Formats: sequence, C-alpha cells, structure tokens
Amino acid sequence: MARAPAMPPDDRRAQLLAAAGRAFAAKGYHRTGVADIVAEAGVARGTFYRHFEGKRDAFKAVLKVMMADVVSVVVPIDVSAPIPDQVWANLERLVRAIMVEDVARVLFSEAVGIDEEGDEALREFYGAALQRIETALQTGQQLGVVYEGDVKLKARVLLGVIKEPVVQAKLYGETVDAGALVRELTLLLRRGVLK
Repeated sequence: MARAPAMPPDDRRAQLLAAAGRAFAAKGYHRTGVADIVAEAGVARGTFYRHFEGKRDAFKAVLKVMMADVVSVVVPIDVSAPIPDQVWANLERLVRAIMVEDVARVLFSEAVGIDEEGDEALREFYGAALQRIETALQTGQQLGVVYEGDVKLKARVLLGVIKEPVVQAKLYGETVDAGALVRELTLLLRRGVLK
C-alpha cells in the first residue's frame, strides 16, 4: 500500500470516521473489520490504531457523529416568525438527515442490539431527538397551536412517524422522496388520519 499523504490529526480522524461509516453501512457492524476501514480510508493499520482502540471504538465514534448530525438539524422555533413554515423546514431537514444512506443503515439497523454500550448510545440519541421534539411540542401547546396531551408520548409517535417510512423504504430498496414524505407528514399533523 502506498503511504497516505500527511494530514493533521483531526483531519485524519475525520477521514477515518467517514471511511468507518461507509464500511459499517456497506457490510454491517459484525462483518466489518479494521482491515475494511483502513482499506476504505487508504491508510495503514497503525494509522487507524493511533486514533481508535479498535473497531468498537470507531463504531462508537461514528455513531456519535451521526447522532449529532441528525439532532443538530432540528432548530428551535422562533415564535416571532410563521410557525408552520419553521415546522415544515425542521421536518424536511430531519427527514433528509436520516435518509442519508450511511446514517439510516448504521443508526436504525446496525447499532441496535450490538451490546449494552451501543444500546446506551442509541438511548442517548433518541433521548436528545425526543427532547428537541418535546420542547417544540411544549412551545406549540403554550402558543395554542398544538393540542394538549402527553408531550413525551406525542414526541415518540412523531419520531416514529418520521423514522419508519425511511426505515421501511431502506428495507425494501425503495427511494424516499423527502418532499413528498414531508408533505404527508404535514398533512397528518394538521388534519390527522380519520375523517
């Protein structure tokens, strides 16, 4: 293997994280080895071990980055601006963030049930995502644009309604039209399901 060009440590770690994310998404956690990650990154095995203790450590770091990327797209509602437009924009950003191939596969398939540490990382991710949704719902209730009720339960339902179409599409090899999904979600939120 040709020697990888010199790179600042933070840039190299980012390169390794991106390569690890692609490897885990392509082959799954259990079938991916350090050899797959270093091959994807085009670096020597020693370079990998300067940044990570092993595959599990790299996976944990990949999860952390993906989770932060997904949670960060939901921005607080500015009550001085039109609320429906902001909700639409948040939904669209969230759907697009979880539709990213590597993110959908790693977060919703590969990370589940690896071990207790992995499950704890997922609980933290869902906790952060749910907290953002709960805060938005509470604000909506205070403004009179969201029905009263258990915001924790509403947040879980909403997260499932957002996540599940993406998971199901990935499972069946279908493409999700983010705009169409957001339109359906918005209609569901505004009108409900039953006539």
